[in-house]
Amino acid sequence: MNAAASANLDRNALRDFFDDYYNGLDDVKLAGWPEFFTEECLYRVIPRENHEAGYTLCTMQAESRGMLVDRVMGLTRTQMYAPRYYRRFPGPLRVVSHAAEGVRTRHNLLMVQTLIDRQTDIVLAAVCHDLIVVDAGRPRFRERIVVFDSEMVPNSLIYPA
Repeated sequence: MNAAASANLDRNALRDFFDDYYNGLDDVKLAGWPEFFTEECLYRVIPRENHEAGYTLCTMQAESRGMLVDRVMGLTRTQMYAPRYYRRFPGPLRVVSHAAEGVRTRHNLLMVQTLIDRQTDIVLAAVCHDLIVVDAGRPRFRERIVVFDSEMVPNSLIYPA
């Protein structure tokens, strides 16, 4: 990515990108989820303790768009689980840096799930560290690291954050 392409990612373009990302996930449009990432990317959902210690042991990880596609295939075609709805509530977006490598952002994320016959539960309270680049004319994640605060996460974290 060049600096000119990075400059096109102003705050409004970034907000639109994140709105599209979270709306697609909340509407369970999982087939389109991998398209928000570059071919070679890093997607990681990791406990805060491991992240701060520099460990890479995490709950969910993918190192390419192909791995994300596999994750979607597993979710939609092979796994069995009780029907549920997820909602994601991102906090205010903070642009950390704007450089030739892309735009680094940070925001908090609260994710809840509702099983049809139960009350809504908090699944994840986290901070997201993202690197966004312009790829094939559109913003995409080159890196998305979701650091959740609790050492325990419900075993029902089946959908992406």
